[in-house]
Amino acid sequence: MRLVSSLKSKIILAVSAILAVIIGTGTWINIGYQRSQMESALEDNVLIIANTIEKSLDNAMLDGKSKEVQHILEAVGTYHNIQELKIFSPNGVILKASKPGLIGRKVDATTQKWYLEGKFKRPIKRRDEGVFSVLFPIENTERCIHCHGSKVKLNGILSVDVSMALTQEKVGELSKTMVLWAFGITATLALSLGLFLTRFVTNPIQDLISIMERAERGLEARVQVKSSDDIGRLGEAFNSLLSKLERARRRVERYHYEQMKRADRLASIGEMAAGIAHEIKNPLAGIAGVIQVLKKDLPVGEPKRAVLDEVLSQVERMDKAVRNLLSFARPPEPKMTLVDVNELIAKLLDFLSPQFAKHGIAADRKLSTGLPWLVLDPDLLQQGLLNIALNAIKAMPGGGSFTIETRTEKPEGEGPGAIKIIFSDTGEGISPENLGRIFSPFFTTRQQGTGLGLSITQRIVEQHNGEISVMSTPGRGTSFTISLPFPVNE
Repeated sequence: MRLVSSLKSKIILAVSAILAVIIGTGTWINIGYQRSQMESALEDNVLIIANTIEKSLDNAMLDGKSKEVQHILEAVGTYHNIQELKIFSPNGVILKASKPGLIGRKVDATTQKWYLEGKFKRPIKRRDEGVFSVLFPIENTERCIHCHGSKVKLNGILSVDVSMALTQEKVGELSKTMVLWAFGITATLALSLGLFLTRFVTNPIQDLISIMERAERGLEARVQVKSSDDIGRLGEAFNSLLSKLERARRRVERYHYEQMKRADRLASIGEMAAGIAHEIKNPLAGIAGVIQVLKKDLPVGEPKRAVLDEVLSQVERMDKAVRNLLSFARPPEPKMTLVDVNELIAKLLDFLSPQFAKHGIAADRKLSTGLPWLVLDPDLLQQGLLNIALNAIKAMPGGGSFTIETRTEKPEGEGPGAIKIIFSDTGEGISPENLGRIFSPFFTTRQQGTGLGLSITQRIVEQHNGEISVMSTPGRGTSFTISLPFPVNE
């Protein structure tokens, strides 16, 4: 099967079949032409023989030697390619014949039919009998009237049958020779084509396949380019591809190594930040409580109240940063339950409505009805959605438009399908160089903030087996898409 399925075998078989058809057709046409030429020559020979016999018989009869007519027919009938000679009367009775036993009998129906149809001096092929026949009329001329009288127009009909056996034998030998030549030429051309393909096509392709297999184990393999044809150019292109892959692999390895070092640093920082945050959280709560007590002791309108309010605001900001650090360093385990995503988003928008109004943002919701409920941790998911919404508010300090849309996504392949949550804003957007870093921990472009919000959101989405993606155009806005899969029916 491997031999038949190889490219070389397919080409050789296809070309051999084409050559066989072309050469076979040409051979068949040539054999037919040669047969036609030989039969044409035999027809001429039959006419010459018949005409000679007719004249010999005519002379013998005019000399009054009618008895010699039978001797002439018997003598001429012994020629190697003459099968039968006979003279029969218009009513079909054989008068003279090269085979005396035929005298007095009736001629065959086919010969009688030709006579009645007037087919004289025209060789007629009787292929089924392997015979060429020709009829010559023996007319009752003025020289014959003294013997035969003047009442009849024909004294008889000469029938000459010449065998086609020798011609058919020559045609058969010629056919065998030409068939053998055709087979030999086809085999020679097929063999030559096979050698050519092996040398210039299949061997280079096998070398290329071998190099590809080696390249699967290591990208250092290279093709030895020995020609400038298409296969040579293919080898050069493959070498170029391997070189680019090798450079890309090295870049990926360096990037992976750097990411691993960064991950180690982040893990260490996370552990340290978690410890520090835990130590800071309780004192911050105490400081906030003391400030609130001091604030109550001051009369309304006291300038120090404004100072205490600012201190409380900073303490709350620090407390939020500490909570983010703890959430990032020690993420809680999700507590799954059935959740209506639309209801969760509606509560989020209601919670943020004062913020939207404060910053002049028009919030719009496009929530598809009839969405299936998902198994989620509502608190964690709401935290992740809140981080995206707060970033959108910060991206539109002068107002704008904010839209949340939900819709179903049809399953692909064996997937169960999903619900998509799309956040769109008309804010300042994200620059292309920062777009790939926004989910990295501690990355931020603002003076305030820990840079953990989107990183925590991404982790929450991944905890729910979902995906999050972002598209942004600087100056025109940003769009976040969260895809949460449907439950799998088991």
